[in-house]
Amino acid sequence: MISVSGVLTAETLSELRSSADQLVWRDGQQTAGGAARLVKRNQQADLSSRAGARLSATVLQALDKHPVVQAAAWPKRFSKLILSRTGTGGGY
Repeated sequence: MISVSGVLTAETLSELRSSADQLVWRDGQQTAGGAARLVKRNQQADLSSRAGARLSATVLQALDKHPVVQAAAWPKRFSKLILSRTGTGGGY
């Protein structure tokens, strides 16, 4: 396991948090399979909107350019980004 830190600048992270407020959030249980539905207590963002696509692209581009990812992984492609959040009593 490789730890990758410093992927986003503080400014970019702040911008992404503001963008995330514009997204539609759905019950995470909708995307959980079988037994996971019993324990999944979070929300997942719908990234299909323009704001979601921009957020996803920003994160994936930052990962792709990160020197640790470039040196250790050389990914041909990334999986679809999933953005989740939890509130009081939430978890997975």
